[in-house]
Amino acid sequence: MKKDIRIACIDGVSYDDIDFLKSILGDKFNFIVDEISPDYVIYSVFGTKHIKYDCIRIFYTVENCRADFNFCDYAITFDYLNFEDRHFRYPYYLRDSNFSKLSFNKSNLGNEFANRKFCSFVVSNGKADEKRNETFIELNKYKKIDSGGKYKNNIGFYVKDKIDFLSSYKFNLCFENSYTNGYVTEKIIHAKVANSIPIYWGGVNSNYSKDSKDDMWGGVNMESCYKVSDFNPKAFINLVNFRDIKEMIDFIKYLDNDKKAYLEMLNEPLIKDKNHKENFDKNLAIFLSNIFNKPLNLAYRRGFGQWRMNIENRYKKFQKARDLIIKLTNIYRNMIYLRFFKK
Repeated sequence: MKKDIRIACIDGVSYDDIDFLKSILGDKFNFIVDEISPDYVIYSVFGTKHIKYDCIRIFYTVENCRADFNFCDYAITFDYLNFEDRHFRYPYYLRDSNFSKLSFNKSNLGNEFANRKFCSFVVSNGKADEKRNETFIELNKYKKIDSGGKYKNNIGFYVKDKIDFLSSYKFNLCFENSYTNGYVTEKIIHAKVANSIPIYWGGVNSNYSKDSKDDMWGGVNMESCYKVSDFNPKAFINLVNFRDIKEMIDFIKYLDNDKKAYLEMLNEPLIKDKNHKENFDKNLAIFLSNIFNKPLNLAYRRGFGQWRMNIENRYKKFQKARDLIIKLTNIYRNMIYLRFFKK
């Protein structure tokens, strides 16, 4: 008989994510949506409703931010973090629909791919580390970069099909918005799926040890997640491998003018292990099952210490005050609108 899991998805986590949980866990649990009295809350960074629930809290993020284990019992993030059975690393790129289109073997793309336009850039969020803007400006001095997003758009329209747009270019400038070890989004995946060499800056290289026999994720041996997490350095251009942006641009110029060298990098697989996602999914299922199979009182991890409880109680009071201020501000704004602007 399947165990009932009464669950709420809030603060940026949608109920579509329950379908994802089902795909990972199979037919082991019966998920029941309950925002009144759930046993488990899965939440992210876009809100504060989670603090109102005193049940088991599971933090999930696709953003570059850290879990606060004073407020969550468990977390699923980008971080290379070993914390008892409370954390699991599951990078967002694994959930991108284009991941399944990656080739895990060397390709055999020919000369026509070396004769395409120079470089693409598709970004909507202008708030990012200055390295991205600096690289765009400096590389654009060599040859024009075609920007099809809302940020720095120079082609006269916004791209609707990103992969199709990227496929017309030899390179794709695809920096992450910020850098943290382990923080890897869909950007590098999109470039490689489009058969465009990624010009990348992000958390694909970690100094975290992959050789330890004692690596534990979720209270079970998850060593395989370290071993398959490496991206093939021969398949993309990574700013962290150069002394500065200028040296990286010199290397891009070399590839742009050497067809053989360009095609050699282009044909390298980004990820060599065909079981890359399967290993992550299998171990995520173990991590989640470890949570859901426990009696609720044994699954609780936040602790009842005085200082942790003080922190949570202060935060709850702050959020109540904040909610009241927002409510009163909206009432006041509405009164001003009705008094002076509505005809």
